[in-house]
Amino acid sequence: MRWHQYRLTMIPFFRKIRKKMADDNRPLKYARYAIGEILLVVIGILIALQINNWNEENKKRNEANEYLTNLLREIKINHEDLKRNIAHHKFVSIKTTELSDLISPNPKEISSNKLDTLMFAVMFYPEFTALTTLMTSDKLELVNDYELKNDIANWKLHYEEYRYDLKISYDQYLNHTYKFVSENYQIKNIKTARIESDKSLFTVDMRSILSSPVFENQIKLRSLNAKFIYQEALKVYELQENLIKSVELKLQNDN
Repeated sequence: MRWHQYRLTMIPFFRKIRKKMADDNRPLKYARYAIGEILLVVIGILIALQINNWNEENKKRNEANEYLTNLLREIKINHEDLKRNIAHHKFVSIKTTELSDLISPNPKEISSNKLDTLMFAVMFYPEFTALTTLMTSDKLELVNDYELKNDIANWKLHYEEYRYDLKISYDQYLNHTYKFVSENYQIKNIKTARIESDKSLFTVDMRSILSSPVFENQIKLRSLNAKFIYQEALKVYELQENLIKSVELKLQNDN
């Protein structure tokens, strides 16, 4: 019962008793009763405030649990999406390193199919774009768990590093590597299970590609960046796994 309801209920009751005692002209008994009435009123106020505080805390806890439930769903979606992209990042890292190792003044002969697969890796930019609606929400303040908030902040930091590495790699390709590829290779030839394309009718000079010092520098940078991106993606994935466990445990303890 809220305080104003308690007050409205009890005041008429106490008023009748006070009037009866005043009419009976019994001051000592009246004084004792008045003190008792004050104590009852104070106790009533404290009980009403306690109930009100409990209701508010319960409301906040319910809102926090709802937020955490939705946050968990968002993290799990991110987790599945990143899992797919990690496989792609690993492919790019392996293939660009393989291509970098093949470039030399006197390159080894390789099949055109192999070159087409390696060139696809150079141009392939898998990208994980996380859902961050709830992770950047003001409702995170409802969660009374410093460790969980710290884990989310740590995830954000590594996710931003991952995105930054992606941007560096793509800018390098767009501003430098793309020109060499478009001038020395037929993009129509790229080979992947994801893309079906007819072979170009133009001849590709494989030797001029695999013996170019300029291309060697560009592919070495691509290979290094691909490794950084892959490693950062693995770190983000690990942090997401920890977040899932932390949120599940928090929900379990609060219910």
